[in-house]
Amino acid sequence: MGSSFDIDISALQKRLNTIRIGHPLKVLPQTDSTSEEIRRDLTLPEGTVVISDLQTHGRGRQGRTWHSESGTGLYLSILLKPHLPPENLHFITLMAGVATVSAIQQNGAKQARLKWPNDILLNGKKLSGILCEHIPGKAVIVGIGINMNQTQFPSDIQDIATSMKMETGNSINRADLILSLLKNLDCGYEEYLNGNKQSLLQKWTSNTDMFGKTVTVHQKGVSITGIAMSLDSDGRLILQTSDGETHILGSGELLT
Repeated sequence: MGSSFDIDISALQKRLNTIRIGHPLKVLPQTDSTSEEIRRDLTLPEGTVVISDLQTHGRGRQGRTWHSESGTGLYLSILLKPHLPPENLHFITLMAGVATVSAIQQNGAKQARLKWPNDILLNGKKLSGILCEHIPGKAVIVGIGINMNQTQFPSDIQDIATSMKMETGNSINRADLILSLLKNLDCGYEEYLNGNKQSLLQKWTSNTDMFGKTVTVHQKGVSITGIAMSLDSDGRLILQTSDGETHILGSGELLT
């Protein structure tokens, strides 16, 4: 175990003040993917959190790889088992986004903002990504990656990625960030289970600056360009094109 592995699980557990999230808490020096670690045993209790110092095959959306080097980032996954209709499950992505951006702000990067549907940007560059995987009838696995103390990135992503340290000039305490994130996720998930969608939508909206801007969304092989207006009551993106037509998008990739 290298010196960069600074996650003290006993100390974390003593400071963890949550109802559901982080019970149990599993910390690894290395794994292929924290989400795959959970997927291998879905009998684990709801609220199980797996954290790894290093991922050899971290995953993002659209099958992309998430750059997951040792000692500089936060890589974790959470096992959830909500007994709610499938049409409500995309709210988990919104909930996780609010919890993550709030934790980042609480730990020094106050200008972090949400980008629909599941990215967090800081000064226009990608700081964090969230991947929610629904396993029908069984579970939802929420994977979160946060660029924390990196000072450089591989050449293929150096123009689009950033870290909390690069933007703030300060080293981030990983344990503090973990505790903030798990507490926020715990509160957000309880709110989700209680059906408080309006509060969640308000929090998401207050943490983005994309509304009112012209964006392009790629969905099912088609690109649609228009003004991002808001999220509707079901958490879908409302996009108004130049011909005045309104498009309601439940998923997609925001290109600009």
